[in-house]
Amino acid sequence: MLVLGCVVLSIVGIGLLIGYSYGGLIFTHNRLQGSADEIALAGARKLNENDRVGQMNNMVARSRQMVMQAQLNLDKVQSDYPQLQAIAEEQLDEAKNCAEELEQQRTYLKNLATMESVQAMEKKFDQIKGSYPMNLPWMKVASPQLDKMRLGYLENIESNVEQLQNIKELEDHDEAKGYVKNNPKLKLYKQGASKNLPAPNDSMQFYMSSLAAPVEKTVSPAHIVLSKAFQKLDLPLIPTCTKVELTLKVGTGLGGNANQDMKVESAAAATGASPQQ
Repeated sequence: MLVLGCVVLSIVGIGLLIGYSYGGLIFTHNRLQGSADEIALAGARKLNENDRVGQMNNMVARSRQMVMQAQLNLDKVQSDYPQLQAIAEEQLDEAKNCAEELEQQRTYLKNLATMESVQAMEKKFDQIKGSYPMNLPWMKVASPQLDKMRLGYLENIESNVEQLQNIKELEDHDEAKGYVKNNPKLKLYKQGASKNLPAPNDSMQFYMSSLAAPVEKTVSPAHIVLSKAFQKLDLPLIPTCTKVELTLKVGTGLGGNANQDMKVESAAAATGASPQQ
């Protein structure tokens, strides 16, 4: 009877160890996913810090409008007021120079936002990784590895800039080129390809990045999104979405093939744009 009791207790003990092991695997996986979310969010919050991407999109749209208006003014002056042509040409040159300088600043912001976002994700990972390693009789956990950090944009999110009014020729051009997302309530410029002006200024570049527009003056906070909604950047745009992948080596030593590399991924969208002033 004593032997039978020992056997029963041994079986129960082994069962409990196996239960603890697999329960620990589930807990560790959920924890790893939470860590991936934290890292992705840390990077996403940096991208549009202080609404810098939203403001840049707005400035690009207004700079584009200024060049178009200056060109229309020159066309009118050449036909109706030739004595003012020199002034009109000077205004057009100034508008174009400002647009070119703004494009340089937009490129600088792209590089700065990218660098700061990556640094924020690396810093968050460094804060988290040291809390993982443990060596228990029923479970062993190593330090996680940050396999990938990616920056891109969120699918189906256009720019935050509403179509600018008051220049009919520009509105018609944008509609013809498909630069505007046709929504009855909110017409936004599409993110992506350069919104080129009509000739003779069609060689100038005007890029607007993907960024959630405010809804009834409510700004969208940085948030976790489905990983499949993340899109890589194929154009020189400012990123507004992050994606990370983590790997963690874990093992139980019990219950068959319980040793494995846990892999998780997470994506996060940047804080949305503030209302236009």
